[in-house]
Amino acid sequence: MNDLNSVDLSPEAAWSRFRTLLADHLDGMPAGHSLVLACPHADSDPVPPCLQFYGWDDETVRCEVLADEYLAEHRRWTSEGRALLEQFGFAPPPSLPHTARRDDEPVNWFVDRPRRYADQLADAAVRVLRSVWGVPHPSFLELDGDLCGPVIEDRFGASSTDPEDAPPSDPVPFDPLRPVRTSGPEARLEIIEQTLLHILGFVPHPDEDGDYPFRLGPAWLYLCPTPEAPFVQILAPLAAGVTDEARALSVVNDVNRRWPHVKVLLDEDRIVATIDVTVVPFVPQHVADMLAVMEKFAGEAAEHLRAGLGARPYLDAFGEPTPECDAGDGTDEHGGPVIPEALRAIAEAVWERGADIDVEEVLNACGHDRTRVVRFLDVARECELSALDRTLDDTDPRVAASAGLDARVWRTTSALLTSAHRRLAADRVDGPTRSSGSQLDLFGTDLAGGTGDSLFD
Repeated sequence: MNDLNSVDLSPEAAWSRFRTLLADHLDGMPAGHSLVLACPHADSDPVPPCLQFYGWDDETVRCEVLADEYLAEHRRWTSEGRALLEQFGFAPPPSLPHTARRDDEPVNWFVDRPRRYADQLADAAVRVLRSVWGVPHPSFLELDGDLCGPVIEDRFGASSTDPEDAPPSDPVPFDPLRPVRTSGPEARLEIIEQTLLHILGFVPHPDEDGDYPFRLGPAWLYLCPTPEAPFVQILAPLAAGVTDEARALSVVNDVNRRWPHVKVLLDEDRIVATIDVTVVPFVPQHVADMLAVMEKFAGEAAEHLRAGLGARPYLDAFGEPTPECDAGDGTDEHGGPVIPEALRAIAEAVWERGADIDVEEVLNACGHDRTRVVRFLDVARECELSALDRTLDDTDPRVAASAGLDARVWRTTSALLTSAHRRLAADRVDGPTRSSGSQLDLFGTDLAGGTGDSLFD
């Protein structure tokens, strides 16, 4: 016998566990199968008070609760009990004599629900069993019907049906609208990753804290599981380098008033935004909806917030913390190459638009300064080599895939800077020229018709 069949488990914990198992059971119960949950009964009961679930078809489950005519007098429904059933959507049976009823008319209280709302049926069953019929613990229940599935297996330790005789069960397809009651942190992580795969098309590699970082629209976001709390947190790092705390608090309060679904926080010299999404039950679409809210917030409010505080972005286009300052040796505080803000802006544009960038945009970012273009090109090539090194990580293919994307962005950035350098070189030799088109000739001849000066001239 396991936990569910032992009264040593506290009633609250036992009923919570039973509710989860019942919801999972109903969600996957094959069409045509039934499950009966019967209460302990006395000799005075015509039949044991019970609830019956029936797999109506592949989409719908019906739940029936005994009507008064099948219950002993002391078990009959009070006004409070009827109100409880109606609260959960139960319809009463027709008040007609047996002779006037059609064969297909229900004789008990009943409700039909799509399988994705199996958790609501499980909630209703537990409320009726505990609050109305006074069952103190799920171990007192008697189970009958097609004895296979999560509830039966967990109650008796094994299925009462021979596995060879049990009908094959197909895995339940992912449905973003289906509420899911997870049995623990591991099950919650599984549905979180399914949700991210549905939204992004891939599952991001979790960081050392177990959070999932990914880029959505203009911003880097984190989806943070919280095993000790009934929610997941969406976190958006917004700004770093805040120096005026009083001004920052005023700006944060103003943003919080204008974006009620987002909570903006000041943490030392950094500003982050969070949204907490309840996961009891877990509804993937709720996470998708709140990610859309955070994406909209990051696109519309984050830049204004940083400008109002004179702060820098918390993360760059590749999800790395922006450096506070140059360490004096050409590296940032993490030992990586210092990426100037102007170069960072070019790389972010490449990330969002690919190579569809006008040469003038690159030159403007570099201030039409040939020396700066060469310096940016050196940094971009160093970043590309660093990303290529990370593609050799054989511990997780997702890390290598992400590094490959970074390498392609830096390779394109280097090509853009090369074309910008060629333009400046041509202007120096032949005077200023302008391309008749708006696209860069990334890998062709220079704009003056020659091969252009060497980068090392």
